[in-house]
Amino acid sequence: MMANVVWMLLKAIAGLICVACLLRAYLQWLRVSPSNPLSQLCLRLTNWLVIPLRRVMPSLGGLDAASLFAAFLIALAAASVKWALFSVPIGSMVDATASAIPSPVAWLLLAVAWTLGWWLRFLVLLVIANVLMSWFGASPAAAQIRPVLAAMAEPFMGPVRNLIHRGRPSGLDFSPLLVFFVLQVLLAAHEQLEQALSLAMLGGVS
Repeated sequence: MMANVVWMLLKAIAGLICVACLLRAYLQWLRVSPSNPLSQLCLRLTNWLVIPLRRVMPSLGGLDAASLFAAFLIALAAASVKWALFSVPIGSMVDATASAIPSPVAWLLLAVAWTLGWWLRFLVLLVIANVLMSWFGASPAAAQIRPVLAAMAEPFMGPVRNLIHRGRPSGLDFSPLLVFFVLQVLLAAHEQLEQALSLAMLGGVS
């Protein structure tokens, strides 16, 4: 029971830092000003890991490779913590030849899956926040963050909007609803993949 509580807390923290790393790279790719409050928040959460990595990992074609790799390292660390908390000691497995060392392939794939899953969940929140801002974002306090949210959502909302409205949007915009539905389908598939990879890493133990 205590292990489950500890794991839920640590996974939430890992997910937050991982998304902050990914968001840092995304905002840099969008050329959002570092002085923006959202950029500043990402910098504060990730500088401790990204800055040392930048000394050995330069940007690649405008992509912040250090921030992307930092996100993967956080997910990899989370996978290691899960194995340490829930793996079964040697000798208690049905198969006497089973090893307490996690499957390297499952371990790496689980880290990749978590990185993508955390980012998908962030995109869901981004879609919701963007819609809410379009409804209630007229206040001066929201004026600073609304353009950033719109710019962040546009790379994947824009093509869907053009597909639905044939480049001539009018009336209600149903693109957020469609994007939200697609993200939910991807998250459902991701959950199944995460469970399978977790079982593989832990040697068949849930």
